[in-house]
Amino acid sequence: MGDIKRIRKKYQTPMHPWVGPRIEEERKLKRDYGMRNKKELWRMDSRLKSFKDRAKALLAQRDDQARKEERQLLDRMTRLGLLPAGAGFDDILGLSIQNLMDRRLSAVMVKRHLARTMKQARQMVTHRHVMVGGKVVTSPGYLVTVSEEAAIGFAPRSGFADEQHPERFSEEELARKKAKEEARQKKAAKEEDEVVAYDEKAIEEAEVLAGEKKAEKKADEEAEADGKKDEAPKDEEKKPEKKAAPKKETDAKEPEKPVEKPAEDKKAPEKKAEQPAEKAAPKKEEKVEQPAPEKKQEGDA
Repeated sequence: MGDIKRIRKKYQTPMHPWVGPRIEEERKLKRDYGMRNKKELWRMDSRLKSFKDRAKALLAQRDDQARKEERQLLDRMTRLGLLPAGAGFDDILGLSIQNLMDRRLSAVMVKRHLARTMKQARQMVTHRHVMVGGKVVTSPGYLVTVSEEAAIGFAPRSGFADEQHPERFSEEELARKKAKEEARQKKAAKEEDEVVAYDEKAIEEAEVLAGEKKAEKKADEEAEADGKKDEAPKDEEKKPEKKAAPKKETDAKEPEKPVEKPAEDKKAPEKKAEQPAEKAAPKKEEKVEQPAPEKKQEGDA
């Protein structure tokens, strides 16, 4: 029977599941490349990450074995069509997920006009209609090398092998499609030239406006400085007038103070007069009690 093969995942999931920008980017890639689920996207991302990690590890090594593995890695990337000939490790670190997705079998079929859409290409591959180098391939995520790109075709048993099939592109459609692509490329090139020219004009206009604003600021500062010099003697003349105003207010308030004082003085003697009246009452009560000597005289008699 042999040893049991250990099944492992061929991809790594994101570190954090709920990141808005990453989710939107994955959704767009899934829609553009006709993928069934995000596992296919994560598989491509993990493969790209392995390429970059290997390049970083080799950059840190300086022995002969590292130099040999560097050449092998660069040759592999050129065979896959990810890098041009003569590229370096900096180009490997600069690759994006879109570069790797464009080398999938479904994307290459759409590029070579063997399928109309990504989903149609995926269906053709999974239904065993496509051959690569004389062999049937059933994986839409198969990475096509540069040498195999010209060997992509339909299986002899497939109905798509007939050029008159309604889903195949006719020569007229291909000609129109090429003309549209060329027109689109020319338009993009013109727009880039216009953007560059517009940027140069905008820079010149911005420099002119900046110079005018600086001149206006200098003129305003000079005018403010002249105005401050003229206002300085006027402020000195106005200062004594401001000081005289509070003196008049104090003079007007001074006669009001003695009016309140006599009212307080009148209340004070009234309180003093009431105090002796209260003290005199107990003295009269002490004088009234004197019946004891009279009783003694009656007893003697």
